[in-house]
Amino acid sequence: MVSTTLSRLAMTMVPAQQILVFAFAFIQSERPLSDADSLYALGRLGRLWQAGAVITGLGTIILALGLHRSLARGKRVRLAISAMIVGGLAVIGTGVFPTDAPLDDGTVGYTPTGILHFVFGLLGLLTLLVVVFVLKGIFRRDPRWAQAASPTRWLAWWLAAGVALLVFLPEGSTTSGVTQRLVFLPEVIWALWVARLVGRIGECVESLETKPGIHAPGDHVEMW
Repeated sequence: MVSTTLSRLAMTMVPAQQILVFAFAFIQSERPLSDADSLYALGRLGRLWQAGAVITGLGTIILALGLHRSLARGKRVRLAISAMIVGGLAVIGTGVFPTDAPLDDGTVGYTPTGILHFVFGLLGLLTLLVVVFVLKGIFRRDPRWAQAASPTRWLAWWLAAGVALLVFLPEGSTTSGVTQRLVFLPEVIWALWVARLVGRIGECVESLETKPGIHAPGDHVEMW
């Protein structure tokens, strides 16, 4: 089934970047964990980190397509799915355009590539916030997704606090890398769980669609 395939692909691809971030703690052991993980792209095997970002971005887009098949149609669903696709493209952008190395005083002298990396990174954070805050309401109103409502709500506020901290940390802060990891690791775990639910719920929707005279839940339009 299509939903099963999308679910498996998402579960395989979405965690790629965070798995590599863990691996780079050993590959570039000289770099402290307080550094932003994007700096791994500038050191030994940096292309591998960039490839991980691209794979994660593609996996995020695939997850969005799977959610689209598993949720009832409506404006909020379209907003969440669109934001997730944009977020996936932004993650790909952070991999394609590596960050700039910090200067001796800890600040960053931005190059065009570094500026694009920063813009895509900020876009990815903002779209991620939109996705989880919109989905928490959608999940709460959809009986099939009710089990995901509470974890998504907690994740939304956790990410909001983390993103606010990242935005307001001074440039070159030694805590940015740790904050990044604390922000993104729970999000990846959540995405894996949601991807698994996409497969289970999507299979039910698709099986109903094949029965004549029976409308799948996804055929109904949200009225809220």
